[in-house]
Amino acid sequence: MSRSRIAVVGVGALGQHHARILSGMGDVELVGVVDSREERGLEIAQKHQTRWFARAEDVLGLVDGVVIAVPTVFHEEAAACFLQAGLGVLVEKPLAAELSTARRLQEQAEAGGAVLQVGHVERFNPAFEALQDRVGRPLYIRCQRVSPYTFRSTDIGVIHDLMIHDIELAQTLAGAAVETVDSFGAVTIGPHEDFAVARLRFANGVIADLTAGRMCPQAERSIQVWHDRGFLSADLQTRKLTVWQPCDAVAARPEMVHDVVAATVNPLTLKDEVFAKWLKHEEIQASDADALTAELYDFVAAVGGRQPRVSGADAVRAMAIAERVRNGMQGWSWQSGSPFGAERRAA
Repeated sequence: MSRSRIAVVGVGALGQHHARILSGMGDVELVGVVDSREERGLEIAQKHQTRWFARAEDVLGLVDGVVIAVPTVFHEEAAACFLQAGLGVLVEKPLAAELSTARRLQEQAEAGGAVLQVGHVERFNPAFEALQDRVGRPLYIRCQRVSPYTFRSTDIGVIHDLMIHDIELAQTLAGAAVETVDSFGAVTIGPHEDFAVARLRFANGVIADLTAGRMCPQAERSIQVWHDRGFLSADLQTRKLTVWQPCDAVAARPEMVHDVVAATVNPLTLKDEVFAKWLKHEEIQASDADALTAELYDFVAAVGGRQPRVSGADAVRAMAIAERVRNGMQGWSWQSGSPFGAERRAA
């Protein structure tokens, strides 16, 4: 079986891991790494026994697909020639810094007949996969994604750096278009927003509250879902999933909860009665499988003709929501001590 010929464009903090994983995949030939910094490019190339190239176009005739892991503002410049040639392209999230650029990349992929996959790696997180498998009809979604300031991805704000992950997860779970957006944020170090909260209302009635911050002392990545069969909570870092759902008797006849209340003489014991007898609780430890590796296997399969899990169209929809969050944002600048942002527009 022939191996897929892949190159990595940009071998910085994340691109180096793409190169490492691809170099160890039996069905992949890591043709080379591209980086404008010769010393860095040669270092990563030598580590993985491949070649260094200074320019993306230098590998154009040598590959079946590429991974683009340069700073967001350079995504279009790096990806365009490969999309136009009809090759497979995996672009790290967000697809672009601006919605218009993201749409242009998607149009280039369609025109060139190219596979465009976007690196929303949380879709491959085993904890999210386990949660998604157990969700019935979602009613309310709450996502929290905060971390200390890393001084990376400073070319974009926290909406496109962190919240975009949860926008994509929420739209995947909701399965409907967003109707309204309310948002608030703050600039601390800047120049872009470092904290943002948003409420998304989907056309099917699902509500999602998202919080993202990169000025928090401790990192947290979590998602909670209230659905028609109970409650799910996933810690995307530890990959622990908590499941609460009614027992079979309550699920079959929900109104019996009123009988339970009426039959409990001492209301102080009602909580213990409900949680011990009438609600089922389960703690699940999801797999420790590497999400980035799973994403790259998905990309290699997409280069071979399969639909990627996160397509360019999926990423453009997430970008469109992110732009509504940003454009509708009112907030506070800790640098100037005054409000910032446009007047909130009706979403």
